[in-house]
Amino acid sequence: MKHLIALLFVVAATTVTHANPHPNPMSYPYQTLNEGALELEQYADLVPVRVARENPDGTLDGVMGVRSVLQTEIEYGITDRIEFGFYFMLRQAASANTPFLRFQGVKQRVRVRLAEEGKWPVDIGLYFEIAELDNEFELEEKILLSKRFGDLTLVANLWVEQEWYYQTGDTKFIFNPTVAANYQINPKLFVGVEYWGRGRFDKANDVNDQLGANINDAPQKTHHFVGPTFLVQSGKVFLSVGAYLRLDSLGESVQVGDPFGRVWVRTALGLDL
Repeated sequence: MKHLIALLFVVAATTVTHANPHPNPMSYPYQTLNEGALELEQYADLVPVRVARENPDGTLDGVMGVRSVLQTEIEYGITDRIEFGFYFMLRQAASANTPFLRFQGVKQRVRVRLAEEGKWPVDIGLYFEIAELDNEFELEEKILLSKRFGDLTLVANLWVEQEWYYQTGDTKFIFNPTVAANYQINPKLFVGVEYWGRGRFDKANDVNDQLGANINDAPQKTHHFVGPTFLVQSGKVFLSVGAYLRLDSLGESVQVGDPFGRVWVRTALGLDL
C-alpha cells in the first residue's frame, strides 16, 4: 500500500497531460483520441467470490477466492472524432479446482464523437463493439453522454449487449447502464462517484446460467453497484481506480457460485504511445 501511495504522488507531481483518461473506470468518456494518436490501456477487475471446494471426505464447502478479468486495449485515433480499439481478454474464474488465468478472446470496437465538446446541450458519442470469446460471440452498443460544468463533469453510458453462447446455445440480452460524476481538483487529480448496473432483458435460464456462473458475467437478476473513484494523471500516463459496493442483497453473505460477489474493484492504467 505504501508503494502504491508513493506512485500516485509521483504521478501527480509531474507535468503536462496527454493521455485520454477515464476518471470513472466503468464509464467510457465522450472524448476520443486525436488523429494518429496511439494509447495502451490495461484494465483489471478484481471480485472477491465464494467458490465450492470438495474436501477429502467428499463433502463440499465454500472457500473465498478472487475472480479476475484482465483486458488490454490498444486504441488508435483514425480521425479527431473516430477512434478504433483492439482488445485482448484474460480471465481467472476463481474455481477451487482450476485457479489459473486463461486467454478468453479478443474484441474490436469503434468510438465516435458526434460533435465538438460544448456544441450541443449534451455531448454525445457512439460506441460499437464485436467480441469473439472462447465461450460466446458478443455485440455491444453504447450511447455515451457527457456534460461539463466547470470542474464538474457528469457522465452516463446507455449500454446494451447481445450474447450468443456456443456451449449452451443460449442467446442473452444484457443491459449495463452507468451514471457517474467526477470533479477535477487540479489537472492531475480527479475524484468522483459512479453507479453501474447489470441485468437482463430476457428471462434467465437457471440451469445454464448456474453452469456458467464463473465463466461469464450474464446475471440471473439485476445487480447494482456504487462507489468512489479517483484518477491521477501526468504526462503520458493515467491511473484510474473504482471500488464498488453491491447494493442488491445487502446484508446477505456471499453465495457459492455468485460471480458478482459483494465488492467489485476496477483499475485502469493508460499510457500514451
